[in-house]
Amino acid sequence: MEEIIIVAGQDKANVCGLRRCLREHGYHSIPCRSAEQIVDEMRILGTCGACVPLVVIDPRVLRNVDDVGVGRLSDCAPHVPILLAGEMSEPDDPIEVFERICEYRTQFRREQNPTLADVLESAGVQIPCR
Repeated sequence: MEEIIIVAGQDKANVCGLRRCLREHGYHSIPCRSAEQIVDEMRILGTCGACVPLVVIDPRVLRNVDDVGVGRLSDCAPHVPILLAGEMSEPDDPIEVFERICEYRTQFRREQNPTLADVLESAGVQIPCR
């Protein structure tokens, strides 16, 4: 079963940069531009014999997600961790939306895959410390 990491963001250069970094270290990924597309890709990949071990999402993707979208993303594959690409630094970054989506979701831990954690951190992805 092939593992494919979903990389979601609206800035093509950032998404391509992260995907390139993952590819250089032997990880496969696909891009998404919206929360809705993440849900669709997770469902499609599950039927194709592929496994999604992780979703990396730019906070800006969550800015216009309504409650229905938050619910769909929260309910979709709760065993798949979601990490933030970059930091939430702008006043309108949707930290509360991200926290609601991840409330009952499995968390990615460095000890699960230290090599992947190092690759992600070098690309600016936040790895939770807890």
